[in-house]
Amino acid sequence: MHARAGIIAASLIGLLALTGCSGGASASSDSPAKELTFATPPGTDDPEEQQIMADLANMVGDASGRTVKNLQPADYLGVVEAVRNGSVDVAVLSQFSAALAYKTDSVDPLLVWGASKEPASFCLTRTDSGINSLADVKGRQVAFVDPGSTTGYFMPKSLLAKSGLTDGTDYKSTFAGSHDSAVMAMVNGSVDVACTARQLYPTFLEKKVFTEDKVKIIAKSDPIPVGISIVVRKDLDEGTRAALKEKLPALMAGNAKVAKTLGLAGEPTADPEFSTYAPLVDVAQSIGVDLEDLR
Repeated sequence: MHARAGIIAASLIGLLALTGCSGGASASSDSPAKELTFATPPGTDDPEEQQIMADLANMVGDASGRTVKNLQPADYLGVVEAVRNGSVDVAVLSQFSAALAYKTDSVDPLLVWGASKEPASFCLTRTDSGINSLADVKGRQVAFVDPGSTTGYFMPKSLLAKSGLTDGTDYKSTFAGSHDSAVMAMVNGSVDVACTARQLYPTFLEKKVFTEDKVKIIAKSDPIPVGISIVVRKDLDEGTRAALKEKLPALMAGNAKVAKTLGLAGEPTADPEFSTYAPLVDVAQSIGVDLEDLR
């Protein structure tokens, strides 16, 4: 997604069950009186960002005409598993999480927005690290965010790969668990480089996580070829699906903070085909990751 992070590969244990029948409530149990459970990927600890996600949950309620409970699973791939097993009805997914979920037939993508033209990720280092370009990352330690993070893992790792750097051979990497933790590890000297979402860079400056004289951007990734997705469990009733597709895009676009945080670009595509996500599969393959391997 834009920039939302999670803890680390503990979720992969739960994701071993990604294939198979979807669980949870059946469509016949849905009614206008039934509470919807909406999930967002874990983000930063910033109260303003937490409020933005709460506002988004309220929009899901307004669009569907149902009360909504908002959950935040421990990590990106945990959101996928929660929708797959029926404990979550509706979720916002980062780009690679959505591609994984679609490829493994775990969710139904309801809405997907177009690609942004801005870089997805920044790779940061301390100004005194002696690192001035990606070539200097060789032999160093890099903090990524989460195995399911688009801006905190897939896009920056692809950036490093394009520069001829192989994880585990040319540099060592670790998953920090969140964008905040990755950046703080770099600031504190626990790692040499932290890769994070472009959208979060101004927030880190504003919150004084670091100052521009202490940290520098050594590289910027390509834009993400697909935007953010709203997905639903496979047996969610048609009435709720229709209401969300009809009303939710305008509500999200009408809130400047939500639109900026999620990087909304133009009008979304409803009920997208898997071909929409194909460019993400290409990026994953470029770094030697098959989305099926993340189950």
